Amino acid sequence: MVRKQFPFASTLVVVATLASISACGSEGGGSSSGDTKGGAAIGKGMAQLPVEPTESPSPTEDPTDYPTDDPTDEPTGGGGLVTSDAKMGTCGWGSDGIPYANVKITNSDSTTSYYSLLVGFVDSDGTVITTGIESDRAVAANSTKTIKVLGLKADSSKKAKQCRISLGTKSKTAS
Repeated sequence: MVRKQFPFASTLVVVATLASISACGSEGGGSSSGDTKGGAAIGKGMAQLPVEPTESPSPTEDPTDYPTDDPTDEPTGGGGLVTSDAKMGTCGWGSDGIPYANVKITNSDSTTSYYSLLVGFVDSDGTVITTGIESDRAVAANSTKTIKVLGLKADSSKKAKQCRISLGTKSKTAS
């Protein structure tokens, strides 16, 4: 079915509807104030309104005098994105060609902490061959644990020469 548009007819209907609604002459229930043409009183009334620029309120205090965004805790981690609790251990390949990295976690807190790790497996030029992810691995209070992070895809030609912790987060609850 072909849909036809009637822009002129639609426009005419909208204009007629608006004109009948906004009739403000003495016959339409509004104040006549010398208006004999219906809605023209709206235009006259608007034109007679005093238009004065308003001043924006001045700030009561300088926002830099009282900062509210100060961090309340000390940052943790070695490189900003990696918690200082995580240290890279040995790397290698499984019999299926999938690379692995052993990441040593030392939790010195008095409660269990949960660690999420992202490890990159790179070649001698620093090009990423694959990555590996471990999430929400629990490490008991005041203990050390080695977490094995497996690559997401096989590296059967063993191009990966190094493994690096790209992201290591620590939290008090599992996600």
